[in-house]
Amino acid sequence: MYVKLFATLKKYLPPQSEDGVQLTLPAGATVQDAVDALQIPREHASMLVAGDTYVQPDTPLSDGMQLSIFPPLAGGGV
Repeated sequence: MYVKLFATLKKYLPPQSEDGVQLTLPAGATVQDAVDALQIPREHASMLVAGDTYVQPDTPLSDGMQLSIFPPLAGGGV
């Protein structure tokens, strides 16, 4: 599976990775297992998206899945 990290989470990528990394996890692994494999603190992996669908940490991973992980977002004033 391919995991793409955004904004401040890019610091958790291996060296020479620009914005994502290919992960190999065991059968039955979940989105949270991918977050943990990259050593991203759980509170920093705020928005989890597989393809174009929001997913939960306990969502099972599937072959060919692309997971995008975003940090907590802060909004500006109007």
